[in-house]
Amino acid sequence: MRWLALLAVAAALSFAGQASAQTALFSTDTELELTIEAPLSTLLRQAPRSTDPHPAVVTLIGAGEPSRFEIALSARGLSRRTRGYCAFPPLRLDFDADTLGGTVLQGQNRLKLVTTCRPSRNYEQIIVHEYLAYRLYNEITPLSYRVRPLRVTYRDTEGRRRDETQFNFLIEDIDDVADRNQRVALDVMTGGVRTPHLDAAATARYVLFQMMIGNLDWDLVTGVPGEDCCHNSKLLAATQESRQAVIPVPYDFDGSGFADAPYAAVPEGLPINNIRTRLYRGMCRHNAEIPAAIETFRARRAQLTAVIANEPRLTESKRREAQRYIDDFFEMIENPARVQSQIIQRCRG
Repeated sequence: MRWLALLAVAAALSFAGQASAQTALFSTDTELELTIEAPLSTLLRQAPRSTDPHPAVVTLIGAGEPSRFEIALSARGLSRRTRGYCAFPPLRLDFDADTLGGTVLQGQNRLKLVTTCRPSRNYEQIIVHEYLAYRLYNEITPLSYRVRPLRVTYRDTEGRRRDETQFNFLIEDIDDVADRNQRVALDVMTGGVRTPHLDAAATARYVLFQMMIGNLDWDLVTGVPGEDCCHNSKLLAATQESRQAVIPVPYDFDGSGFADAPYAAVPEGLPINNIRTRLYRGMCRHNAEIPAAIETFRARRAQLTAVIANEPRLTESKRREAQRYIDDFFEMIENPARVQSQIIQRCRG
């Protein structure tokens, strides 16, 4: 009986720990309304060559009185910021955490904001698809970034731009992803983790998901030499020193066939010429885990379908297109011959 009591206490403490890691901001997917006031003319003009922060004010609009917070606002990212095809770069919001108590932002500090690349309905649909990609991976595994949808009005304090309202979304901080899953986010440079260090089951789910959404713009253990690991992935482990059962967590899905952005391109050296064409890029050492990963996806198919069906910001034509793209993936994994030829035999290494 004493052992049962101790187990009950341990379970309660574990649950409490997990609950405390569930930050309010990412505990629901209801749309928040924000206003951001900043010297946008200067920020946007300098964004292709500078990520310097600018003073800004965020107003959180909801029930009761609006909450206003002074922040530092900066452009971030690389492709969407520097390559000339986006009029509006992704942004970073730096809060004073001490001012956020009692609000939905409590517990936050630095947040990545994904913005609409250009002011058009088509580009809004692209960002909705990217938002949905995060939600789809949430259905596969809790070892994933959560996102929160926003309706943001941008107000230029320099008076040179009209107010502009966009659909945007915030991305959970990687340390919160780690806390939710009783792990730590590895602070390593490219080369600090190698493929044998990866958790085989988690990696199989990762690469199968990337194939489902038709994404090729990622790498599990490498990135730009001399910079943090890894390309469009973060790594979680038991401790900073651990190099066993390392979990890869993907992000940045606008280059996928699912999002189908007009600026997305197939990475150099790959034997396809259309981003909508799926190409498996998993490692051969993880082939043994593919059947179990496929079963995970098959078991969650109804939930994945519901994520798309229940997304109010999709137009009906884009909803049908998105569902057909995901259905094509399931047709493939339901066919053993296609699994063998398009996954198992296409592995790398």
